[in-house]
Amino acid sequence: MSKKNKLENENKQENKQATGFEAVENVDISTNSDENDSLELSTSDNIEDSSKSKKKDEDKDEENTMSTQNDNNNTPTTPVYEEYETHEVAKKPKKKFKKRYIFIGIAVLLVALIIVSRLNAAKNAVVYVDTNEASLGTIENVLSISGTVQSAETKTYFSEVTAPVSEVNVKVGDKVKKGDTLCTYDEEALNLSKQTSELAIKQAQGSYSALYSGTAAADRKYTQGMTAQQINDRLDAVTAEIDAINNKITEKTNRVNQTLKDIQNTMQDVNQNGIADSAEAYFDSGSNSYIYRNESDNKENGQYKEPTESDRQMSLALQQTYNDVQYKLNNDPEIQAWKNQITALQEEQSHLQTGKAAQVNPGNATSAKAQKESAELTNNDTISKIDEALAGIKSDYNGVVTAVSIVEGATASTGAQLFTIANLDDVEVSVQISKSDLPKIAIGQKVDVTINGKAYNGEVSKISGTATKNNNGVAVVDTIIKITNPDDDIILGVEANNKIHAQKADNALVLPYEYVQTDSEGDYVLVYEDGKVVRKNVTIGIASSTEAQITEGLSAGEKIITSGYDTLTDGMSVALNPLAE
Repeated sequence: MSKKNKLENENKQENKQATGFEAVENVDISTNSDENDSLELSTSDNIEDSSKSKKKDEDKDEENTMSTQNDNNNTPTTPVYEEYETHEVAKKPKKKFKKRYIFIGIAVLLVALIIVSRLNAAKNAVVYVDTNEASLGTIENVLSISGTVQSAETKTYFSEVTAPVSEVNVKVGDKVKKGDTLCTYDEEALNLSKQTSELAIKQAQGSYSALYSGTAAADRKYTQGMTAQQINDRLDAVTAEIDAINNKITEKTNRVNQTLKDIQNTMQDVNQNGIADSAEAYFDSGSNSYIYRNESDNKENGQYKEPTESDRQMSLALQQTYNDVQYKLNNDPEIQAWKNQITALQEEQSHLQTGKAAQVNPGNATSAKAQKESAELTNNDTISKIDEALAGIKSDYNGVVTAVSIVEGATASTGAQLFTIANLDDVEVSVQISKSDLPKIAIGQKVDVTINGKAYNGEVSKISGTATKNNNGVAVVDTIIKITNPDDDIILGVEANNKIHAQKADNALVLPYEYVQTDSEGDYVLVYEDGKVVRKNVTIGIASSTEAQITEGLSAGEKIITSGYDTLTDGMSVALNPLAE
């Protein structure tokens, strides 16, 4: 390589190093002081002087190079070229290299002095902060959400009878009042159906009554609840009682009859003349002209004598005794009581026998009774529905017709769908709550509802227990807002704007949300205490878009730092901004 080429390479290398030095000197140290400006001016001057000196050296080297080339042309001796290359050309770059590093060292030293000076000045400078006193107030979280207006009650009317429809008075979209007639039936057809049901009831009642005889009704009632076996057992017992009582009567009657027989025998002994005892009355009346004894010793001269007084008295006594015994036999109290018992038992016996004969099979009786009652229930219900249908189908509340399924002249069968009415007295708004807002709402919260530009009052009435996916695939919870003051201006199916007064706290510690900071440790605020910055970790309760309730970690009256959050640290010395007073 030629010497000229070597010199050109050295110049290129020096230019590269100079360029690198210039880039270092122009680094911004982010200061705006006069000292920094002075440093940049001094450094620029040094670089400019260095460039001028380098240029002079390069000119001198170029002259030496040209001179050397001229010498070589005149005196082409090798030693002269080698001496120049090793002595003069090699020394000059080393001197310039040392000078450049001296300039760099001086510049770095000056920059370091300026930085240290700035840091000391910043450390000793006073930092002013603005504060705001923590105070109690009211915070409310109002959740704005849209929903769809709908009726809380929808009723579908069905035909309760089978009859032709004579008139249909409404169509879909019509608003109706409570009691308005929706449609009417053919009255003649309804009256015929009513008569048919009444006859069916009479027929069922007659079939049931035919099972029982009217004459034996008392006897059936007497044996009600008794089985056939129980009736037979009672009949046997009654018969045995009657027999026992008859035996008692017979025994006592026989004893009395024997007594009467004995009296009669004695009377015959006294009245041997053959005069009947009934003739003794003649003695009492004093007529004895034809009563005679027939004893042989009572005759004189072939004629009967008058009875003696003793015979007359004995005959009367025996007759009286006979009469007394006969009366006792006919009127004895004990015998009469027995006869009364027999009469009662015989009456019971008669009822049991008749009741047994008139008894109906229990299974048949139960079945017949059930059929009668079923016919009565069914047909009475039909008659009741016919009476209602004669007045027409009427709306149960104020509402709007959402469906009509019948036409005039068609026969509506029992159970056929006729109309669907949505209740306008019970209106609600259906909304979908996201999982983040779900903890904020509760049943009973008040809601400001706006429908078609008109304001209504509402409250949260129902929160679903399950979540569903909306059109975006997000989990939401269906929630119902009941409108407490609906009117006729409400249109079902339109969108409603709702402001749910979700959370509210009175007399609570409330801060602007911007005062609350957050890092990896959680939420905190910076408080001014005795000239120091104090970090206080806090717990947030109710939060709105602009404010936050502090439930823990802070007390009313503390001074909250409201500026310079990014430059302040816990324990740092600060002062209150005098301009904020």
